[in-house]
Amino acid sequence: MSPWALNRFIHAVSQGAVFGYPTDTTWGFGCHPLIAAGVNRILQIKNRSPEKGLILLSSRLEYCAAYTGADTNLLKSIQCNAENPTTWVVPASDFCPPWIRGNHATVAIRITDHPFLRTVCDRLEAPIVSTSANRSGKTCVRNALQMRKQFDAELDFIVTGFDTGGNQPSEIKSLDCGITLRSNH
Repeated sequence: MSPWALNRFIHAVSQGAVFGYPTDTTWGFGCHPLIAAGVNRILQIKNRSPEKGLILLSSRLEYCAAYTGADTNLLKSIQCNAENPTTWVVPASDFCPPWIRGNHATVAIRITDHPFLRTVCDRLEAPIVSTSANRSGKTCVRNALQMRKQFDAELDFIVTGFDTGGNQPSEIKSLDCGITLRSNH
């Protein structure tokens, strides 16, 4: 992505743009987590219940700090795991919007070193929403061509030129007790 295109993209996301993009796991839909209209568009595209909540994907743990109510020392145990991306379910703070946590007292966060996501999060100084690029109950798209065919008219941007982490969803674990809630094996 050229510097001009990246600046345009970052500005649009900070204003509520919704995009399709390759993540460290699968193709996903994303937006800025504090812009409810963007999150609602994603939920409509997916036909997903807002009660389920969404994942926050970030290049740095500190960008997620305001969303979590977890003990700071406990949060320090969350690391980026490029070989086995792990999403951590942690207590949500009072600041964490209901459109992110759903009907839960927790929020799901994942730290990544994916080059595109690192750039976006660092430029926004914020996490982004991450949810698989599919309609509820359907298969996730696996490449940019499928993304364009299925979702082009519903998205503001489709990001290309970056690889996914292998087309498998992340493992999900509870930070409080270490229990695996979803395995990717």
